Amino acid sequence: MDCGLALLLAGLLGLLLAFPDQLTVSPAALVPGDPEVACTAHKVTPVDPNALSFSLLVGGQELEGAQALGPEVQEEEEEPQGDEDVLFRVTERWRLPPLGTPVPPALYCQATMRLPGLELSHRQAIPASKPARDQLPVALWTSSAVLGLLLLALPTYHLWKRCRHLAEDDTHPPASLRLLPQVSAWAGLRGTGQVGISPS
Repeated sequence: MDCGLALLLAGLLGLLLAFPDQLTVSPAALVPGDPEVACTAHKVTPVDPNALSFSLLVGGQELEGAQALGPEVQEEEEEPQGDEDVLFRVTERWRLPPLGTPVPPALYCQATMRLPGLELSHRQAIPASKPARDQLPVALWTSSAVLGLLLLALPTYHLWKRCRHLAEDDTHPPASLRLLPQVSAWAGLRGTGQVGISPS
């Protein structure tokens, strides 16, 4: 193997180990009015501000008006094993300009590690949260359905109670007959002239 190629591969392997694809963002979703966002690169070594840089992108371009607040460096909680280098997490924060309405579909945090002859970048999206108005019709539909069931339960209960009462009372005439005028059987017979006639 060519010596130059071997050095290049060794350098690339070292870069992958020193700068793994482990980015996290905060907040997880972009909401209108958010004052700032943050991006953290994990398990980075070495920490050199000239080697590691961050960018905040929208539509493939740097977000104009975003103010970088400077990197914060902390040691990772994991203890290095054997001859391993100490690992760090590096966080960059940006104060956001007004993003307008609606907000962009997503912002992207890009972290780039540059070593002599080598460069590696990772990206992590900060998607825009769904607007509340998209969730409103679902909430309205659910509440309307519950209200409709409650309103339907009351007349259903009264109707069931009335039918049960009528079923228990066998002598009670049906509702359709109660509306008719009450005519006695004797009145019907008087109309035929048969009342008071004895059989011959």
